[in-house]
Amino acid sequence: MKRFQIRTSLLVALGAALASLTILVWRYGADTEVSSEKIVVATVVGLTIGALYSLSATGLVVVYTTTGTFNFAHGGIGVFSAFVYWEIVENRTGPELPQWLGLLLVVLVVAPALGVAIDVILMRRLRDAPLVVQLMVTVGLMVFLLTLTGQIWQADKIRGVSFFWEGQGFSIGEQKVAWHRFANLVIAAIIAVFLRILLFRTRMGVAMRAVVDNRDLTALNGARPGALSAFAWALGSSLAALAGILVAPEVEFNPTNLNSLMLIVAISAAAFGQIRSLPLTVVGGLLIGLLESYNREWIDLGADFPFAGRAVAPIVLFLVVLALPQARLSVGRVSNNLRPIERTTHVWEGAVGAVFIIFMGWAIARGALHFLVWDPGEWSSVSLNKGISAMVLALIALSLVPLTGWAGQVNFAPLAFAGFGAFLFLRLGLWFGVPDTGGTGNLVWLPVIGLLCAPLGALLAVFAARLSGLYLALLSLAFALITSNVLFPHPQVFPRVHTFPSPYLDVGLFRIDFDSRFSFFMLLMTMFALGMFCLVVLRRSRYGRRWVAMQDSQAAAATVGVNVIWTKIVVYATSSAMAGMAGVLWATSKSTVDFRDFDLLNGLTIVLLMAAAGMSFPVAGLFLSFQFVFEGLAERLEQTGNVGFLVWLLKDFLAKFGPGMLAIGMVVNQRGAIFEMGKGFAPLLPWRDDARAELAAERATKREAEIGGLGLTEPFTSEAVVGLDSALGIVDDVTPGAGYRHGVARPMESTHD
Repeated sequence: MKRFQIRTSLLVALGAALASLTILVWRYGADTEVSSEKIVVATVVGLTIGALYSLSATGLVVVYTTTGTFNFAHGGIGVFSAFVYWEIVENRTGPELPQWLGLLLVVLVVAPALGVAIDVILMRRLRDAPLVVQLMVTVGLMVFLLTLTGQIWQADKIRGVSFFWEGQGFSIGEQKVAWHRFANLVIAAIIAVFLRILLFRTRMGVAMRAVVDNRDLTALNGARPGALSAFAWALGSSLAALAGILVAPEVEFNPTNLNSLMLIVAISAAAFGQIRSLPLTVVGGLLIGLLESYNREWIDLGADFPFAGRAVAPIVLFLVVLALPQARLSVGRVSNNLRPIERTTHVWEGAVGAVFIIFMGWAIARGALHFLVWDPGEWSSVSLNKGISAMVLALIALSLVPLTGWAGQVNFAPLAFAGFGAFLFLRLGLWFGVPDTGGTGNLVWLPVIGLLCAPLGALLAVFAARLSGLYLALLSLAFALITSNVLFPHPQVFPRVHTFPSPYLDVGLFRIDFDSRFSFFMLLMTMFALGMFCLVVLRRSRYGRRWVAMQDSQAAAATVGVNVIWTKIVVYATSSAMAGMAGVLWATSKSTVDFRDFDLLNGLTIVLLMAAAGMSFPVAGLFLSFQFVFEGLAERLEQTGNVGFLVWLLKDFLAKFGPGMLAIGMVVNQRGAIFEMGKGFAPLLPWRDDARAELAAERATKREAEIGGLGLTEPFTSEAVVGLDSALGIVDDVTPGAGYRHGVARPMESTHD
């Protein structure tokens, strides 16, 4: 029955895509003759490009089906490998290296080594981690690899990659097809057959798939899970590298463009195959290639939709995810939840924290704080502008707390909701005859825009309510891509006109004017503190408890009477309203609103920093300011003639690599930085007797075992025995199980990987 539902869903998605294409051709058909020759040419071109998409998607599917990890860094690996290929083949100053040899070096040496390193250093530690942590670490790795590639090879530099068999090909009528493109189709077919045989007809392939279901049981039957996992990552990375190298000549060769083509299209094709079926994944890649080719040949949406062609894959992804069958209610365990369950913040603590944040914002901006080694001084207009941008992003990030942090609904589209709020703010101002949408009292628009944005979130929740886990994340990803490629670039949405004659000068509420950068910054600080306090109150309310219960276990929540679908709709509407109101402040703070402000990569940065800080904590929104803080501190040190190394460390390293590194750091700190910081700070507060008692108990368990306490007041563990034997000096080289060597204790070695 399940197989029938899956195939039916794919047929529905395919039918919807073809119907949409037919309508577009009828409504926006270009003045191009439709002939059999043009159809054949467009089909051949589409199939050759689609073969690359299939090749990239199969690497994504291999890693997921054999390790259980959905690798958002797949595109980053392909981009980095493609630039390594360009360096050793295209950018050589010495003897020329043949293209085929460079391809083999990268695909068979560099990429597999990178894949094994990722598995050993990162992914094995995430084996039992929740889905949101796995996703955030791979997204952080993607951002890190793209940043690294851009820093090494200067992303803005114009360069190109040569086709294999440059200038050679065969003709179909008047159209010439390059051998490079035809080879893509042949290579994709060969690899698809090879992977099918490997995974389903060999002992290694069966073991690779079995590890995902039960790692321990597979090991008991003689397999080596560690080696199998490393091989899967090496194979997936090699496929990503091969796809990246072959697709590089087809696009503008820079990290962002290449990653979009590598990752987004690969995800769409993999989703078509339910991220498990290799044949359907290949079909999905070919289908997307055909749709893009037909779109270029016969559909002309005009200058109002300059990036509509990029939306083909996201639209397919959106339709495929919507066509999935109803997900069963998930049964989770509270012990596996990253939400700290020890204590919920009291309302009065939230109020004190809000006042403290406002005071600290005022003190830092005014230069009232003098550090021992550095006097920041009063902020300049440039610093205030950066502070304003940081606080607007922090307000957008607050919308993720109830939706993702509490309810567990992964959302990659916070900027899509914020952009919709900014659009409504600008358009409504013009419709109601206010030329600049400004003037005293324009902040009254905030609740109006919030109420208008809430239905958008509720509409998305109607679709999302059927989904859970990874597919829910993919739905939000598709939504963000469609808005950024189709809706926001339209000139009637963001026509790149000034929202105000001068920003910050016409902002007011009733009779209170915020007519300077400093006053506007303090307004944003106050609104963030107020939003944080409201979330503290909401967390303790009935709805807050329902959202958290739904994350812990949807089945259990439904058992006690919680309407799961309605609860999802409410939390999505709340998050959308919060992001939409923050979008109003975004539009207000900018002299020019550009659709590129709401790009997917910018939205992913917000999600990454919130996850690294601790998605369930409202104060985590302040982490969105860390890039601006590092840049401002570097400029201040540079002005005072300080050490150049510190300036580079802050401005060129931490500010650029920070988001990716923080997300990768979730490997060792899955709860987030805020939890660890609060855990260390809480015992210092006078009213936190519980924190001091917990700290004392934790220290007691870490004390070295003593003879009189072992087994009585202290736990009888292997670590305690090791410490006791060391203290008594009875360590030897043949102690069974403990693994001693030359008088030094070492941990017990596993019999299998």
